[in-house]
Amino acid sequence: DTPLADMSVSPTLRFPDAVDAQTRSVRLRDVTRESLAAAAFLDDRWDRAGCAAQSVPLAELVPDGPGARPVFIWHTAFCCSTLLARCLDKPGRNLSLREPAALMEVANIKRRDGVAVSDLWLRGLLPSLAASAGTDACVTIKPTNTVNNLIADTARLFPQARHLFLTSSLRAFLTSLAKKGEAGRSFARRLFTIFAMDGHPVTRSDPRQLMQMSDLQIAAIVWHMQIATLQAALTAVDGFFGLELGAAHIAATADGPLFRQDAKHAGQAHGAERRRQEAAAIAASLGPELDAIIEWSHGLFPQSPRDGRLPNPLI
Repeated sequence: DTPLADMSVSPTLRFPDAVDAQTRSVRLRDVTRESLAAAAFLDDRWDRAGCAAQSVPLAELVPDGPGARPVFIWHTAFCCSTLLARCLDKPGRNLSLREPAALMEVANIKRRDGVAVSDLWLRGLLPSLAASAGTDACVTIKPTNTVNNLIADTARLFPQARHLFLTSSLRAFLTSLAKKGEAGRSFARRLFTIFAMDGHPVTRSDPRQLMQMSDLQIAAIVWHMQIATLQAALTAVDGFFGLELGAAHIAATADGPLFRQDAKHAGQAHGAERRRQEAAAIAASLGPELDAIIEWSHGLFPQSPRDGRLPNPLI
């Protein structure tokens, strides 16, 4: 007699972990749904130990099964996108993928080689990412914000996909960066150099003038650059994501541990009140400089909404 399969063992999924632009191949890893859902981020911070890998030519990349309907959470960083993606994860309904490394690489391919080349990668990669959901009806993909240059291309190539844009106010963005100290300030300058490759007019400023700007001034410009990108790609979200998570799941999640811990670092206590206290402390330490930089940056970008709210809000 053939023994019954152990239903407690999750099936293996083939997850597109990375791309190789030189060989035009995609590295697939054998993973479980649980490992994908548990990872805070699917970039270089993800522990890939024990996950067998296989490289497949892009032209031969065929996802297993039809794949789930993809939905996307695009964001400007530090606006609870990781927490939202975690909340929407429910086995059997929706798998949330947070910041897959392969999409970051495609975003850089577009910056380096142009949209015609990045389109080829998106046509093969996105269906494969959606297929990672396995038996889930939906897959939610939360790219990192350096992938925002692919928003319009994704909407054009996959009209059936749904998109949600998350933003914060400029003040909240600046205080979040300042809270991270030197690492946050360095991150802002790194974002500026990346977004500069996307053709934002402000990057044509005199390099000497840019070098004279403070870290927070550069960070403010980065926020406006992201808002401009979202405004250019914004479309109304119809019927939200259609994940059908159910009222019980939503209620349990809202009252569960996710809102009492750091979404990026599982196990570390966090919450709304602590976030408010930290933001207030950082704002106090920056003093009048914070308000001055906010006003200065809006003078450069008068088209940006002062409250950070984009058109067609869900909430």
